[in-house]
Amino acid sequence: MSQTSLENPTASGWVDRNMLREVVTMSFPIVVANSCRMLMDVSDYWMISHAGNTDASAAILPAQMIMWSFMVIGMGIVSIASTMASQNLGRGKLRDCSAYAWQCLYLSAGFWIVGAALWPLLPTVFAWADINESIRLLQCRYAAICVWTIGPTIASTGMSAFFNGIHRPRVTMTVAIEGIVVNAAVSYVLIFGKLGFPAMGIEGAAWGTVVGTNYRALRLTLWLCGPSINREFASRETWRFNRRKMTNIFRFGGPSGLQWCSDVTVWAIFVAVLAGSYFGKTEQLATNAAWQYLRVSFIPCIGVGMAISAMVGKAIGSGDHERAIRVTRYGVILMTAFMCTCSVVFFIWRRDMIAIFNDEPDVIAIGANVMICAAVFQIFDVMGIGYNSAFRGAGDTFAPTIMFIVAHWVFVIGGGFFVAEIFPELGSVGPWIAASVLIIFIGIWLWWRWHKRHWMTIDVFKHDTGEDWESVSVADEQMTETSV
Repeated sequence: MSQTSLENPTASGWVDRNMLREVVTMSFPIVVANSCRMLMDVSDYWMISHAGNTDASAAILPAQMIMWSFMVIGMGIVSIASTMASQNLGRGKLRDCSAYAWQCLYLSAGFWIVGAALWPLLPTVFAWADINESIRLLQCRYAAICVWTIGPTIASTGMSAFFNGIHRPRVTMTVAIEGIVVNAAVSYVLIFGKLGFPAMGIEGAAWGTVVGTNYRALRLTLWLCGPSINREFASRETWRFNRRKMTNIFRFGGPSGLQWCSDVTVWAIFVAVLAGSYFGKTEQLATNAAWQYLRVSFIPCIGVGMAISAMVGKAIGSGDHERAIRVTRYGVILMTAFMCTCSVVFFIWRRDMIAIFNDEPDVIAIGANVMICAAVFQIFDVMGIGYNSAFRGAGDTFAPTIMFIVAHWVFVIGGGFFVAEIFPELGSVGPWIAASVLIIFIGIWLWWRWHKRHWMTIDVFKHDTGEDWESVSVADEQMTETSV
């Protein structure tokens, strides 16, 4: 981008086309990568819903969400690798970029061990949701297998954050596409019993996820150690455990991990209890079907948010806060255009979309009302995703985390149960209305906080002083065009 364009965001008209093009170019591979993970879960749900077992269709989403409640703690923590890598990229400290990627791998191994130790608690967790026994048994069988996805999922998140942070999102995209192909193929064979294998149903979906996630983690590790990344970031030399960098990951990534855990736990309770055991199987199926489309809309926006985080981090690392503001603005504009389109589609074709997963009239009617809620709150969800991602790129994670945790438990859980008790005739749509209020509130609050500009005062490397290397690689002195 030219110097004129950087100094004058309206140099090419009322819209800075160069900036918008840069955001799109950075976002597209990340959106594809994130969408692949979403498609992995949606394809599993679609195959299960057509395998002839409605109990399995009701079981799979709550089981996935309860598993995610633990995994996202590690995923949220290691996601800060994008901030650390991008800001170090802006500062010209390339060896530090790859050092943070290695710390994420060690952290994922630790979470894998803890997850395996907690495995015996799964039946108790599912029993607490008070779901009927046949569904609960299917959930336990699915989750017991998916324990083996904890480590590779967290490792993949950390390494993807690293590649996004150094502005190599195409690596993340390529590996994600490969992963979904592997997952879909294995799941199809095992769910329906092809190529001589027995039909395993929901357990086949779980094993497909295990194979797909482990494949993705292995491929990203090979990329990290590959010649091109090693040549520029000395990735084969920075593999040692680094106490200061690990501390930094926990200091700034810890709040994100807690927030992600709280978010998924809240929505797991929402789906399994408020929409499931509280109102029954029909309401559960309607929510499960509508949830698949919510993934289609917000997962790509999370991908744009990751691009915003990486670009904001690099801008701040190079001392250009105004560029960080413009990047965030155009990222939010891009997401708003997409979400508005989704809202129109959800509203007009809501009944037909629910019928793709379930053709029971009651399920369609309830699911269509949920889609109306989604069509309204998605526009505000853009602000929540966009500005929260920008805060993460700046290292401002503590205050947004506190607000997210408190608001989710007050609005979604407290408000959801209140509406369910006071207006039971609304069914599961009542709690969805409470959730919509939360999303609108959070979006407006984050917009306000971003424009207060407190994030400009944060220094994420304040406690990571000094080098852990005896000598600095020439890689730190060579900022190639591709890294910029």
